Amino acid sequence: MNPLGQPTYTVVTCHFGDTFWIEHMLKQIDALSGPEIVDVVVVDQSRLTSTFLQGLPRVSEVISFPLDEDQAAILGHDHPSSLNRALRQINFRTSHVLVMDSDCFPIDGSWISHLQNVTLASDPSYGSLSHPCLMCFPVSCAASLDFSQGISTIGIDTGRLVALQISQLGLPINWAKPTVANHGYRGHYYLEGSTYHHGSASFVSSSDPRLTRQVDARREQSYKKKIAAGNYHFSLLDLLGYKLAGLRRKITRVLKKAR
Repeated sequence: MNPLGQPTYTVVTCHFGDTFWIEHMLKQIDALSGPEIVDVVVVDQSRLTSTFLQGLPRVSEVISFPLDEDQAAILGHDHPSSLNRALRQINFRTSHVLVMDSDCFPIDGSWISHLQNVTLASDPSYGSLSHPCLMCFPVSCAASLDFSQGISTIGIDTGRLVALQISQLGLPINWAKPTVANHGYRGHYYLEGSTYHHGSASFVSSSDPRLTRQVDARREQSYKKKIAAGNYHFSLLDLLGYKLAGLRRKITRVLKKAR
């Protein structure tokens, strides 16, 4: 807590691949937050970019860990394992932790005001499960949480059972429910529309085909241009253009096979 008894926050985020997302995220946090964001800790899952990451706004620490090969074999990445290790290693000097995906960032200055003692994003597909794109909880919880729970046993993804774990600690949860962005075509808003989550942005940089086939690399470049310009609300004309471009690519592939 700060001297006035208000919560203070350490942002913990994992970076992998394209540095556009982590840079944009931290610029947005810096521009739309006050002194309540005390520290930003970046977990460098690219394991190559620590010097660049250290120069980004409000970054106080960059850490990395050896690849969890067993987890990467299951998921194509070791995001949950990295979060677990980070939350046990960081020497926190704030009252709360803010776990955020690197493609999740504020787009309105009111975002912090929507956070409660425990605020968890709900999974867009399974509303009773938590999503690690946005999680706020007291530092006292950090070392006991397991973002890997359920991955190898019941096949769920990163941090989906964190809400259950926090409930078992006796803490009430404020659910940040998603609303669809861009006419339901890409992304979600959280915290009353003050925060945008793109989703799976790092998959474009992966070498694992299980991840890369979930995203369209060319279309992601178009999204990035819009987002870099501060446009988080794509028009129907934009979306029509994306669909037509995709159709053209499919036709081109069919014609090549026919030759």
